Amino acid sequence: MKQQVGLYSTLGISHDQTHLWENGKLADRFSSRPITRYPMTSPNPTPHQPIPKGFAPMIAILTAIGPFSISMYLPAFPDISANLGATPIQVQQTLAAYLVPFAFMMLWHGSISDAIGRRKVILAGLLAYTVAGLICFFAQNILMLSLGRALQGIAAGAGMSVGRATVLDLLKGAAAQRLMARISMLFALAPAISPLLGSLLATAFGWRAVFACLTIIGGALLYTVWRFLPETLPLESRQPFKAKALLHAYGQALRMPKFTFLCLALSISVNGSMIYILSAPHFLQAVADTQFSSFAWLFVSVGLGMVLGSYANSRSAGKVSAKKTLQLGFSVMLLGCITNFLTVWLLPVGLPQNIIGVLIYTFGLALTMPSLQLMALEQLPARRGLASSLLGSFQVGMNGFTSIIIAPLMWHSAATMSFAMSGYWLIGLLALTISWYYHRRPAGQVRN
Repeated sequence: MKQQVGLYSTLGISHDQTHLWENGKLADRFSSRPITRYPMTSPNPTPHQPIPKGFAPMIAILTAIGPFSISMYLPAFPDISANLGATPIQVQQTLAAYLVPFAFMMLWHGSISDAIGRRKVILAGLLAYTVAGLICFFAQNILMLSLGRALQGIAAGAGMSVGRATVLDLLKGAAAQRLMARISMLFALAPAISPLLGSLLATAFGWRAVFACLTIIGGALLYTVWRFLPETLPLESRQPFKAKALLHAYGQALRMPKFTFLCLALSISVNGSMIYILSAPHFLQAVADTQFSSFAWLFVSVGLGMVLGSYANSRSAGKVSAKKTLQLGFSVMLLGCITNFLTVWLLPVGLPQNIIGVLIYTFGLALTMPSLQLMALEQLPARRGLASSLLGSFQVGMNGFTSIIIAPLMWHSAATMSFAMSGYWLIGLLALTISWYYHRRPAGQVRN
């Protein structure tokens, strides 16, 4: 009995609801429709349809298009400023113009997909993203560019939030973790490739070439999804889309401490390395220069750390518990923070020494990300789209906060950036610790 209660607590089910769960009658807390009872004995239940060919790279690209659109145009900031007659702060604000609607719309993409299906939402998002790319390409002033970036932000979240939900439509348990880790490995290439590609395009053809490339990517993805991605959410699993009920559902989800603190742990920890990406032109100018080679050092290090960490997570799926994986990942991130401090205080400022800690931190982060994502999504098994939307919104919202508030305060030196990374790690660890131990138990409930 004690062991069973521990399992139910992990799923967010109270003690007096366990007999309903065992009889397959537990109602979805967000609607009157009973939810499907998932088998608890097998980590890899049979999916309701085969995994589409090329599914992992397709979903990886869909989830990566949002971050790809953030970092690809960073090397073009000086050219945009000169060409459009804008100040560096105004150009930086085009990043906020992208991130804020990106975070807001991610609250809706997944929930809409819970009602009408995943495929339609992804296709509509990619169409809008392609149109937005054309607006940015033809922009004649900073305001028009900001409007185009805002539309890109509105559209890009569809692939990120809905794409993750498709994984759990098809797989569960260790199989889902392995696929999520494979997707994360491919996803990790975005921050390594996109700024390097952006730097080459901006140098050779000007900043407009960056948005021409993003437009072509959007159009190619639109065709690929239309041609190869089937609908993964069956009709019987869909939830009605009602604004009032949806807002109530969001409120209920945010009042689930474990879910909320898992989202916070992921989004805050991610920004320990994300601050280097968002601050790249200014940080690199402070420690070296903004030449192609400097961007290569930073973004290849971030990409390498993500790939290696994601690979390690995929190898540990089904062998090492999620809790131990997270403990190891946060320990590696701490090592990255310590390395950052040592290089700042013991070595001269420059590359690559001032990004070694970033590589280590990113490795630890990638080791934890698939487990944190799955643990958060599993808290709302009947509303994965909603859960994925909230998870993505937490992460992108924190990116926006970092870009607007924290980055301008910290990007002036390697020392201040190391303090920022360590602060994100510490607060992320605190949120994770609370998610483990903050459960609302009825009086007399048995503890593990």
